[in-house]
Formats: sequence, C-alpha cells, structure tokens
Amino acid sequence: MDRLKDNIESALRSKQADIVLKNAFIINVFNQSIEKDDIAINGDTIVGIGKYSGKKEIDCTGRFVSPGFIDAHVHIESSKVIPQIFSDILLTRGVTTCIADPHEIANVLGKDGIKFMIEDSKKSEMSIFFMMPSCVPALTIEDNGAILTAEDLSEFITNPKVLGLGEVMDVLSVIGYRDNMIDKLKLFKNKIIDGHCPMIDEYSLNAYMNCNVKTDHESTTCDEALKKVKKGMYIMLRQGSAAKNLVELLPAVNSNNFHRFLFCTDDKDIVDLIEKGSIDDSIRIAINKGLNPVMAITIATLNAAECYGLRKFGAIAPGYKADLVILENLENLEIKSVMKSGKIYIRNEGVIFNTNVDSSMNIEFIKEDVFKIKAVSNKVNVIKVNPGSIETTKVIRELEENNGYIKSDVLGDIQKIGVFERHKNTGKYSIGFIEGLGLKGCSIAQTIAHDSHNIIVVGSNDNDMKIAVNSVISMGGGMAIVSKGKIIEELSLPIAGLMTYEDSKSVSEKIKSLNIRCSEFGATEDMDIFLTLGFMSLPVIPEIRITARGIFDFKENKFINLFCI
Repeated sequence: MDRLKDNIESALRSKQADIVLKNAFIINVFNQSIEKDDIAINGDTIVGIGKYSGKKEIDCTGRFVSPGFIDAHVHIESSKVIPQIFSDILLTRGVTTCIADPHEIANVLGKDGIKFMIEDSKKSEMSIFFMMPSCVPALTIEDNGAILTAEDLSEFITNPKVLGLGEVMDVLSVIGYRDNMIDKLKLFKNKIIDGHCPMIDEYSLNAYMNCNVKTDHESTTCDEALKKVKKGMYIMLRQGSAAKNLVELLPAVNSNNFHRFLFCTDDKDIVDLIEKGSIDDSIRIAINKGLNPVMAITIATLNAAECYGLRKFGAIAPGYKADLVILENLENLEIKSVMKSGKIYIRNEGVIFNTNVDSSMNIEFIKEDVFKIKAVSNKVNVIKVNPGSIETTKVIRELEENNGYIKSDVLGDIQKIGVFERHKNTGKYSIGFIEGLGLKGCSIAQTIAHDSHNIIVVGSNDNDMKIAVNSVISMGGGMAIVSKGKIIEELSLPIAGLMTYEDSKSVSEKIKSLNIRCSEFGATEDMDIFLTLGFMSLPVIPEIRITARGIFDFKENKFINLFCI
C-alpha cells in the first residue's frame, strides 16, 4: 500500500480515515488559539483537520485535544526503573516523548550502560531520544566507573535515537579550550548540545555559546534566565523532585519570549511521577500560577520539538505524528486518554522483565572506625542543605569533641556524611558534616550519588552508618535505612546501583515505605531525603559538596579542608 497516496486521499475526504476525533477543541500551538474541528488520522499520522468521517470515530465533544507532551531533559535512572517501565508511567500522564541523558548509568558502566538504555528504550511505546553524556566523569577530580572520550561517543553519533550531546557541565573545560571537551563539542557540532551553566558570567557565557550550546536547565533566578534567553538560549523550567525552579522562573516568561522556554523534570522520583505527574504537572503548575493554558501547552510541546529538531512532533497538523492528549478541561489538565502513534494507549501491566544482571559493586565491606574524625579544630566547614533546591550553602559550625575526636552521637541537626568509592576498589573515601536534613536516630546509605554514583551515607551513629553502607554493598547497590543496629528498610537496585527491573507499582510502594520511615526519623514532607542526599556529591553545583576525595568548594573550584584552623 502506498501510505502517502492513502493519506492524501483521506485528507481530501475521498476515502475514510482510520480514526477521526470528532468535535474536538484543538489546541493550536502555531497561532495560540483553540479551534473546534475534527482530527483525521491514518496509522500514526494526522492527515487532516476539518470535517471528516472515519472507520472509527471518537466523540470529543466538550473535550480539548493537545499535542503529546515532551520532557525536554530527563535522567530516566532517577525514576529507579528501566526505560520500558518508565515509558508506561509517563504515557499515562500524556508525555509521549522524552529527551533522556543516560549520564547516570554511563558514569557507572560507560558505553555498556548507554547501550543498555538505548536497547531497552526500543521496547517502549513512548518515543525516547537520547543526548550522549558529555561529562563522564563530571569533573576530572571525580572517581566514577568509566571515562567517555569523543572517540567512545562517536560510536553513537549516527544512531537515529541520538539527538546530540548532553549537558556540558564542565564549563571551565569549555572556555579553557581543553582538548578532551573540545573534541566532544566538535564531534557534535552539527547536532544539539545541551548546557549546564549556573551562575555563569556574561563573557564566559559568550564563549560557552560559541561552542553551539543551545539549552540550560540550571538557571535559578529570572534575571539569570532572561540574560541567557537574550543570548539565544532555550531555558528549561525544571520541576523535579529535589530541584524545582519552575515557579521561580515563570515570571520571566512573556508573550514575546515564551518560545524560548521548555519544561523538563531532570530528576524525578517514581512516586512523584505516579502521584503528581511529569510534564503534565509542570503545565498544571504554570496554569495555576497564571500562565495562559495554550502558552503552557506550547512550551510543553512545540517548543521542545523545535529545539531538538523533532520534525512532525509537538503539534496537531497534517503530516504530524498522531501523539495526542485528550483532556477533560484546561483548568486542572484532567487527562481523559492518551493517543500514541495513532492508538489509544492502554497500560502495559503484568509484564515480567529479565532479572539477570551483573553487580556493579567493586568495594570491600567497611569498618566502623572509618567514621572517626580526629578533632584538628572544633570549627568545621558544613554542607547546609537548602530546602527545595539542590544548591547548598557553606557554613562554619563549632562542634563538640571528646578524647580528641568529634562527637558523633549528639550533633543535633548536624550529621556525618561520607562518600565511598565503589567502582574500582581504590579504598578512597571521605567523611564530612551536613545540616538541614532533619534526620535523627537513623542512618541512610545509597548508591545513587550524582554523578559518579559512589556510596553516600549520612547519620550520627558510626555503627549504623557502617551497617547501612555494608547493606547496599551486599545488595549489589540500592538504598538502606538503619537504626540501632538494625536494617529498617531497603531497596535493591541491581542495575548499576541505580535501577531495578521490578514493576512500577512495587518500586513505588517500596519508595513510599522508605520515605515514611524517614519521616518517622524527622524528615519533613517538603524534602525527599534520598534525592537530596544523592546530589550532595555533585561538584558542578554550588556551593559545597563532598566526594570520595574530600570537601569540594564550587566557587573556589578546589577541595577545601574540613576544619577551619
């Protein structure tokens, strides 16, 4: 059958379309209007807008039809489930396409991790495209599981699922014209390049953008966002689980510049995805804060498609892909049904996935005495957590000492935090202090620690911290809560210490249980302890972090002493 001929004939109404959505209020993202009409579909393609009859007709009287939503930047690994399970969750939320950056698994497994994500995504009904990780490791001072060079990434450049180069977070290597980074930028010069440039100055931004960097998702103020838009960047309004910048940045969006904004989740926990949503949640928040609904939907659809060169995605028009969301209303964006590639999506439940996977852990069990901190001084540099943000503040605190060591059981809101290298059995680790998590009486360890994903642990009891770390080692990666010498709750994440093959419902219930346990030990509802903890080792985010090598100051771009002498 000649598909094009068939589509032309259906468009001309000389033959019936396969499916027609009748009497729909169509969201027109091209001219910012809402138009009542029919949508004719053949196979996976919209063939016409007007008055049509179809072999199958769906009455959309009183309902709105939007293009399928697009997540412009997401790390699927943060959901803790594999791409095909992730796909099922997002499709029910109207997200029919996402741009994924697999740099989490790449930092653990290198090229093999990227290949796993691409191959598994092929089993998904959702359209999943990829940006190749640009910074593996994030900085040269990191201890991760792999190094990806331009030569390594060249293997993927012709893959149709690969759109470009992922977030370039090592800004200093870009503007310093360091060969390892410049080689990657040159390799992807004819594709899309994502940025990551918090607090960048004007002239450094000029230099950065000369390398074809097109987007940024790390702006935290309207002024910062508008300066980047002025230079021609796309700015992502991020609404993740730990990092939420949408509300703060929304006042920067207006009728003159809204086409330069995108929605993204970046890192979102599976519980939030199921209960609050993905990009649909972002649209809802934007509308609630006063943004015009059609404009909000345009940001979630056409803008992302145009930014990433996704032809025939992101709009309702002849020749475009039939990825559609049927809405009961625009006030709270209640979703009636979702159409993916011309078919109403039905949840894929009860599928059993392969569970054979090699452990990514290469570390010996630790001993309790590694947590002892000899008191060089009673003044220490402490990582202060900022609620609702992945940025931290460096503060100096006076702590008590006993027999030459900092006391570990009466620190109040200040707890010990440690990072242990787990990829190459180097024995590297460091211990510091953190405040603002609110936890008391328990220790938490996990193998999710951006971006190197070493083991990160927090607590005030050295023995509990030891048990928590050894627990995740025994599981081959995962999350564990320990109190008074006992494991209270745990979740195994056997795929690179980041993901599991388990179904979304099981994983969600386990994460809920972990969070409930955290609340019993003082965690507040407005902070996801596990996601927040996972960012405390990421040295490319202001202001102070901890890695397996020590305390790192983002502003000074160097390691600093734990003690203030």
